[in-house]
Amino acid sequence: MSGVIATDVDAGLVNRLLLGDQDALGALYLRYGASVRSFLARVVPALSNEDIDDLCQETFMTFADGVQRYQHIGRLRSWLFGIAIRKARAAVRRRRWRRAVGLRSGPPAAGVALGQPRADDRVDARRRIGQLMADLPDPQREVLVLTAMEGLSVKEAAAVLGIRENAASARLYRARKAMAALDAEATRTPEAS
Repeated sequence: MSGVIATDVDAGLVNRLLLGDQDALGALYLRYGASVRSFLARVVPALSNEDIDDLCQETFMTFADGVQRYQHIGRLRSWLFGIAIRKARAAVRRRRWRRAVGLRSGPPAAGVALGQPRADDRVDARRRIGQLMADLPDPQREVLVLTAMEGLSVKEAAAVLGIRENAASARLYRARKAMAALDAEATRTPEAS
């Protein structure tokens, strides 16, 4: 039932935005800004918090500029993630170019929150997952973040990424397998010599 309510609220806000009501964009940002920002921080962990904030704002501005193309056929959050992933990919390309010409970049963004009992354990777990995810190829990390961390189905993740559902499933399988292998390798204790 709450999904229907959210969809009705989203449709109303989108309609208001279509009619030129800029307050509707602010309301959409309040509804989805934290989710988009969190998604971006997980997909592009090497960007600074400021860069992630900029990408989040760009995502909403791009949505507002192209709101007439939005067809309310699915969840608005998935549509916003699609815009965000394209913005993130462009930012990564810019970052690689800057690095190639010697320009400086910021510190990595925060990782995910985990249900560890102690605060130190949560920080360690976040750092560990962040490191493991940073080692994944971008396509695998993107689908893993969308499904495991943002709660999208594989079908929704495929739509966000602009790929077929079976391609998203294959990427997700490879990401999970790689994460398990990386974790096993990292936790192996060296035998006493």
